[in-house]
Amino acid sequence: MEILRIILVILHLLGMAIIIGGYFANIKAPKVAPGMLHGSYLQLVTGLALAGLAEALVDEDSSVNHMKIGIKLLLAIAVTVFAIIGKRKEKANPDQGASAAMSHATGWAAIAAVIVAVSVPGTVVG
Repeated sequence: MEILRIILVILHLLGMAIIIGGYFANIKAPKVAPGMLHGSYLQLVTGLALAGLAEALVDEDSSVNHMKIGIKLLLAIAVTVFAIIGKRKEKANPDQGASAAMSHATGWAAIAAVIVAVSVPGTVVG
């Protein structure tokens, strides 16, 4: 199970890198890059899998930090929704800057998720 957890963590971090990297790569001409959308899907799926794995493997004297998981889930859903809306706006209006606001919202919500992941104590507390 530890190998599965490590693989999921690696994929989760890759998803974060894709979203934030895509945001900063297009910051001069903001748009939701396709990678940002795919990275948000990867973040959401691997985050849910990691939360389920943490819940399944927690010791009896420890507990899962549900507050952290809940906040990160809301941020992951927000990132995904912003990316979906941004891609739809681009498809409907391919002009430069049609999805600039959604690009910024996607990037900053992903950065907020990183801040929560780093600053809030561990997923399993005990």
